[in-house]
Amino acid sequence: MIHDELLIEVNRRLEVALYNGDPQSIHALRAVVELHKPIVKNEYYVEMDEEPVFICECDPYDEYDMGYPCETIEAIQEQLK
Repeated sequence: MIHDELLIEVNRRLEVALYNGDPQSIHALRAVVELHKPIVKNEYYVEMDEEPVFICECDPYDEYDMGYPCETIEAIQEQLK
C-alpha cells in the first residue's frame, strides 16, 4: 500500500468514525501517517537515470536505514488489513 492509498483508507475510516461519533482516534492515526511521508533519498542521482530510493521522513538522513515504509507505517498497514 503506498502512502496515498494509506491516507485514503484512513480517511475512509475517519468518515465511519465521524458517523459513529468517535473521530479522535482516527484523527490521531491520520496525523501519524501524514508525519511519515516517503521522501527520495537519492534525489540528486535520479537525474542520472537511477531509480529513486525512498526513505521515511521520520528519518531524513537515513541514520537507521529504515527505508520506506518504516516500521510505524508497516504496523499501521498490518492493522488496517
